[in-house]
Amino acid sequence: MKKQVNLNSNYTASVASMRTYLRAVGYQKGTRKAMENNILHFLEWLESEGIKELKSVEITEIKDFEKYLNTRENQTYGGSLSSRAIYAYLAAVRQFFEQEVQRGSLVKNPMSGYKLPKVSCEKSETVSQSEMKILYKNCASLEERILLHLYYGLGLRRSEGLALNIKSIDFRNSWLHIENGKGGKGRTMPLTPEIKSDLKAYLLEHRPRVAEPALLLNRSKKRMKGYTALKILRKLLKKAKIEKRIGLHSLRHSIATHLIENGMCLEQVRQYLGHTHLETTQKYVHYDTERVFKSNVQ
Repeated sequence: MKKQVNLNSNYTASVASMRTYLRAVGYQKGTRKAMENNILHFLEWLESEGIKELKSVEITEIKDFEKYLNTRENQTYGGSLSSRAIYAYLAAVRQFFEQEVQRGSLVKNPMSGYKLPKVSCEKSETVSQSEMKILYKNCASLEERILLHLYYGLGLRRSEGLALNIKSIDFRNSWLHIENGKGGKGRTMPLTPEIKSDLKAYLLEHRPRVAEPALLLNRSKKRMKGYTALKILRKLLKKAKIEKRIGLHSLRHSIATHLIENGMCLEQVRQYLGHTHLETTQKYVHYDTERVFKSNVQ
């Protein structure tokens, strides 16, 4: 569905209500935006199918929407949507319908009892240590280096890097302060001499001197968005001739794997990434267990 469809007033009111609900229950901004986008996509699909009211939606329409998602192109990487993306779409739609029931707009949730698709356990692609060296060698600007430093060197989450402000950097003590990490938790990351030096050079030589507090800026001199950062990374990957589906978060997975490969214990990696649970860190790590074990005992 390439052409965007204008939503009717009923759908618009429902989206506004859902937006208020998500904010009231304390969802993070990034999560709210992702859920809203998924819901909007569903409503646009309904419009394109000639369905103008939510009460007209039955289990058949939900199944048809899932079939549509399975054939829809991934607009970021090409190819098909991942099982995780399809799950996120349907989970958001199910919660949307539940909220409509709660506010009295619907009598029943058409997705009540609907079995969501299983998410495959395949790990996302990562770059090897040698490929990271190639990426750094192909950086033609300080902006490219800073992106690699933030998402690989410091292992930041996508939203954390974009939310950084200039004041987040403590040059005197060589710290980077992350004020609002996942779950609203903050943490402090140590800056290596190389990253610290590049950040100084970036602020002095590359970043426009404007009032905008954000560290990363777009061409309009406003806070950089995720798609702009991804575009920069994809151009760098192409220049380095690395043909992998790598996103900003893939760099975070990569540094986790490389730290383990180089002898850091899983608990230390957990602290470095800012994870609450060790199980989360384990899912991030992509490595040959036998090879790492041998390298650690020899």
